[in-house]
Amino acid sequence: MKSLKHLFIGLTIFSILFAQDLCPPTFVESYFYDQKIDLSWVQTSSYGDVLFEECFASCSTASEQMTVINDTSLCGACSGGWFRYSDGTAADCGEGMYPCDDGGDDDFSAYAGYSGTDSTTGQYAPVDSRLTGSVDLTGYTAAYIEFIEAYTYPTDATANNYLEVSVDGGMSWDSVYVSFPDSVGEDYWFNTVDISEYAGSEIMFAFRYYCVLGYGESWFIDDIKVYGGNEGEGDICGEFFHWNIYMDGVQIGTSDYTDFSVEDLENDVEYCFEVTAVYGEGESTPSAEVCATPLGPFQVGPAAINFDALAAGEYQEQILNIENFDTLDADFSISSIELANIEAAQNLVLSTFEDGTLGDFTNVPDLNEEWSVGDSATHSSTYLPFPSPPDGSQNFALYNDDAAGDDPFNPATPMLYSNPAFSGSAPSFLVFDLYFPNPDGPCENEATYADDFKVLISIDDGESWTLIDSTMATGVWYWASYMYNLEPYVSEASSFRVGFQYDDCNGNWGYGVAIDRMAIKMGDSFTWLTVSPFSGNVSAFDGYNDSLGVKVGAYGVYDDFQMEDELLIESGENMIEIPVGVGVEVSVDDPGVTPLEFALRQNYPNPFNPETNIQFDLAENSHVSLSIFNLVGQRVATLVDQTMDAGVYNVKWRGLNDRGSSLPTGMYFYEMKTSEYHSVKKLVLVK
Repeated sequence: MKSLKHLFIGLTIFSILFAQDLCPPTFVESYFYDQKIDLSWVQTSSYGDVLFEECFASCSTASEQMTVINDTSLCGACSGGWFRYSDGTAADCGEGMYPCDDGGDDDFSAYAGYSGTDSTTGQYAPVDSRLTGSVDLTGYTAAYIEFIEAYTYPTDATANNYLEVSVDGGMSWDSVYVSFPDSVGEDYWFNTVDISEYAGSEIMFAFRYYCVLGYGESWFIDDIKVYGGNEGEGDICGEFFHWNIYMDGVQIGTSDYTDFSVEDLENDVEYCFEVTAVYGEGESTPSAEVCATPLGPFQVGPAAINFDALAAGEYQEQILNIENFDTLDADFSISSIELANIEAAQNLVLSTFEDGTLGDFTNVPDLNEEWSVGDSATHSSTYLPFPSPPDGSQNFALYNDDAAGDDPFNPATPMLYSNPAFSGSAPSFLVFDLYFPNPDGPCENEATYADDFKVLISIDDGESWTLIDSTMATGVWYWASYMYNLEPYVSEASSFRVGFQYDDCNGNWGYGVAIDRMAIKMGDSFTWLTVSPFSGNVSAFDGYNDSLGVKVGAYGVYDDFQMEDELLIESGENMIEIPVGVGVEVSVDDPGVTPLEFALRQNYPNPFNPETNIQFDLAENSHVSLSIFNLVGQRVATLVDQTMDAGVYNVKWRGLNDRGSSLPTGMYFYEMKTSEYHSVKKLVLVK
């Protein structure tokens, strides 16, 4: 996500002069997807002799490369402008532009920031700031200025910016180009401005950041060149025909545009590319090589999760990473019998907010701001559109910091706490839906639009609070579902409360937060697994939140606890199984735990209609249960529940429940249990 100090901004076009006449393409970029790589590049040009060139190669010296002139007569305490932040402190540079040389890694630029409040007036300070250079055009009959520009927050702009030229040493300025922030937006724009009317003179030129009302956008300028040439020649690179594209040294195609798609590639294989420009006079030198590796659209790792055996009350956690290499955002859900059991468990505390009230929640008083209940239609604001909750409900609890505005004298820290929940002998779990975009990260990042959301717990009726989690973020703009095992916090308590707190970082303008379907659940004596988030969205590749860390937690319900389950991760047509083992080793090749060669085999056929076969192996005489569960953890059919001799068995199932009625099309789990073995797999019934 962009921040004011370090900005990473998208697509650009760039121009650079090479000694030879046949100007090559440069800065090839690759974007990899599922069996596909997209290429884009920039075509260089030449308008004569380069008389001035600045690409801000070093961030620490960027502000020294050209002269900054700020008009301080406009305000009592000025801020903003070139190389200056909105609080008046010095800024080093912008980032995210292309390097000075093809294949390089510097990406700095000049940076102009909007103003903050003028302490002498209490209003935003106007800004009039020029970034200037000079060049001698005597002896030339044509002249051109090239540069790249881009913005952040262009919709906040209250005026346009300018490229100006002066022939009297800066006493007066002529505008030769108007930069419209709304038009340029957050893309890179390449500009070539003909200033031939000033050829034959010594000139100053200036990039003028101008904002009468003060608060506005940030402007970035990079790769400035001033050419002196001959009238009527224009671009002297040659008679251009097309571009040639090479993969691993072999030409694979041509293009009339500055982009090219390579499809039907093999995933997990690296491919390297170069691009040349073809002129009537010949072929240019190639661009710097760029390599990329296409990946399947929905990647999950690791392929298996293993925990050590747990002592009673011990909790361990590992991270499961989900990455989306597709071109579209991807919804996902994670399910298993254990997770379904938690969702179906008894509610100790519940708030759905559908009745327009906070239900089992209460606002903490005297915090100046409060959570409210509303729907997406009435509570969305300029920069925070609240989407409807994923379950189709209307109302939810929310705090909208965008609507509240920016008030450093009234920081927002609204907090909700629940009615007491009574801690029993079985583990307690917190489950809720969350909408928290958080594109600038937590308060500790000190970004301009940072905000925090915290999940808290209290075992002394709200006198003190312990942090459960503050690392969640749901992406822009999606809901996600979270689940937490509360037992490590409440095992010695008779009752407890949970709390949700939002923080806009001492009055910074932030986005906001919403929660829905909050429940404190009572598990059973064998409930041990949690996954958070267990549903949500992973953004398209190269977007915010395109990589997501899922917390997988295992809890010891008794000493030397050992167990196994299998997480089913679904996203569209993608279905990935991740075995989870506690005290036993599981792997992607052998997801079932098979002590003493017990085994549960994958059913066949799968999907099936009208019947399927389920095979299991017994290493010794055992009491065996083989059952079918639906996605919410309800047992719908019992196929085996008896003592059986060691051997290999095959059971047929025709998709009927225990009453002999046909079950609907859908996904189901089948579970095998003995005193020494436990395994769960999925099957799909179709009709």
